[in-house]
Amino acid sequence: MVSFLAERVKSGIPGLDKLIGGGYPRDSVILLSGGPGTGKTTFALQYIYYGAKHNEPGLYVTFEQEPEHLKSSMKQFGMDLDKLEKQKKLAIVRIKNVRDLTEIMKIIKTNVKKLKAKRLVIDSFSSMEIFASTFRSMIKDFPTGVIERRIPLLPPPQAVIRRLMYKMIQFFKELHLTVLLISESNGEEYSRYGIAEFVCDGIIKLEATVIGKSLQRSIVVIKLRETKIDGGRYGVDITEKGIKVLNL
Repeated sequence: MVSFLAERVKSGIPGLDKLIGGGYPRDSVILLSGGPGTGKTTFALQYIYYGAKHNEPGLYVTFEQEPEHLKSSMKQFGMDLDKLEKQKKLAIVRIKNVRDLTEIMKIIKTNVKKLKAKRLVIDSFSSMEIFASTFRSMIKDFPTGVIERRIPLLPPPQAVIRRLMYKMIQFFKELHLTVLLISESNGEEYSRYGIAEFVCDGIIKLEATVIGKSLQRSIVVIKLRETKIDGGRYGVDITEKGIKVLNL
């Protein structure tokens, strides 16, 4: 029998927690999937901001955008990330030029301990998927000569990504973090290689559809462990206070 008594972590998205049993299961890893313009970054920053305001410090790790740009983008919603960062309730860390997964884990662990963080966002997991085949720890079991010559005997991307996912999830669980992994959707798949969705505890899909001259956004909760999901697609609006779920 499935238990739905998991401790919950509030999402910070008005309307969403009603759909997912009160929030994300604590210490779960959620894949936040969607195409460009669906609001993934705002959604994830809102999660970190809400936690910081309610005694759950959070770490936002980005591979693509500068922290100042992210903080500036949230000011339009009345969310002062700078102030909370100075109060050591959140941190936004840009990771550049890493050579292995172990370096990323070290940076995350150091900042998590410094903040006593309970929430984490990786922006984006798609970037990590791209880098994964260059990480020594991901391909260490394959012959050195094969790897250096870059011949077709290299491990298939799916095998590398699966190893990456298992290592990361074990790492997150050991640190007791509730994690959002931002991912660019790829056709019918929720991640670049279609692997992450089978390993993560949950999948939330953000969508954007052009209808006439308007852009209509929506959200679908595909799966979430220890949670009864009613299913269906719900409208999403980006207001002056951030993202909220409609049609409830």
